[in-house]
Amino acid sequence: MLIIEDEIIAQMVKMGFTVYEAKTYLALLKSNPATGYEVSQIAHIPRSVIYSVLRKLESEGVVISIHDKPKKYIPLSPKQFLSKMEFEFSAKLSELKKKLLKFNNKPETEGFWNLRGYQVLIQTCESLIREASSSVYISGWKREIEHLKDALLSARKRGVDVIIFSFNDIDKNLGEVFCYGIDENKLSKMWGHKLIVVVDSKELVMGPSNMTDYEQAIWTQNRAVLTIAVNYIILDITLYGQRFGVDVSKTVSRMMPERVNSLEDLIKESVSSKHKS
Repeated sequence: MLIIEDEIIAQMVKMGFTVYEAKTYLALLKSNPATGYEVSQIAHIPRSVIYSVLRKLESEGVVISIHDKPKKYIPLSPKQFLSKMEFEFSAKLSELKKKLLKFNNKPETEGFWNLRGYQVLIQTCESLIREASSSVYISGWKREIEHLKDALLSARKRGVDVIIFSFNDIDKNLGEVFCYGIDENKLSKMWGHKLIVVVDSKELVMGPSNMTDYEQAIWTQNRAVLTIAVNYIILDITLYGQRFGVDVSKTVSRMMPERVNSLEDLIKESVSSKHKS
């Protein structure tokens, strides 16, 4: 229990609380209502400090004082506390975003950024998908796509066009899915996990997606690399269509709108000749 408590305190410190503030909140969760003296005993915080800590938490709405003689305190429930933190963080992030974009209105660069480690890779992809406004194209394995499931479902609700290719079995509710249904464990004996995520045809994350802390993927807006990545996914979808006799021309056309007419003609010609043979 002590280890879990230490981990919670460490996380709260990362969120901007002091160690004393985190300890005070946890002490009140253990026993409330409680006086300042009682909290200091439970949390092992000097009495000379505890009242200033309680006043600070009360001013931020994390604890509430009741009674006067003696004054006692009760905390927000964990659910209320987390909702409050989430709302405040979201508001602060939104405000920062507005100011940063106003401060720097130069066009985005087409540089490359290394993403080191599995968690960073998944978090970056999830963040980009949550910001998507028009399209998300993915080529990946079941495990990684499952990690992105909530973000993909949210994107679909916003009307974002989600297209997914995989050699594994993928949930059809996540978007327009083309998958072979190959067992993930069997496939991993031949290949390592890989992930390609293209968002709004402007952002690309691509690289190995093995669960390690040292492998690196890339994140870029480079147009040339974006085109190659999208073409890679299109080729896999086109081959899927040929193997299963599925007309994928509309899907491919959405992914390459600048070449719609000529591409549709080529695909129709190919599909027609396959049926004749």
